[in-house]
Amino acid sequence: MSSSTTPPAGRYGGSGLSARTVWIIASVSVIAFFSWVTWVFSTDQTTGIEWVAFESTSGETTGTMKFQITAPPGTPVTCALRTVDSSMGTNGWVVKSYPESDEFTTQYSETIKAVSEVSGIDVYRCWRNDR
Repeated sequence: MSSSTTPPAGRYGGSGLSARTVWIIASVSVIAFFSWVTWVFSTDQTTGIEWVAFESTSGETTGTMKFQITAPPGTPVTCALRTVDSSMGTNGWVVKSYPESDEFTTQYSETIKAVSEVSGIDVYRCWRNDR
């Protein structure tokens, strides 16, 4: 039996990429990934904004909620508020814009009218209102 000393890449038609080429491809891939992540976080309108609802009441077809928004000072914010019925279906929406503030955290109170009986009310989402 004879043994061959031919490397597997030569025997099976391997690409024969040099280590330098592999490092270049890997480096470009890593740079592209981190560039994409940086772009996503810099264009996300919700970055740096948090909201917490701390008190809510609901009536027949209205809901009232007190909540606070935490955002960088000088940032105008817009929030979508909603009410839900007993089956957790949305039955009322309102989108409110809040002016910029010098404080990190500001408190608000809103009342939303709904089309049916209100079981709950919440802040659906908030985002920066860039001009």
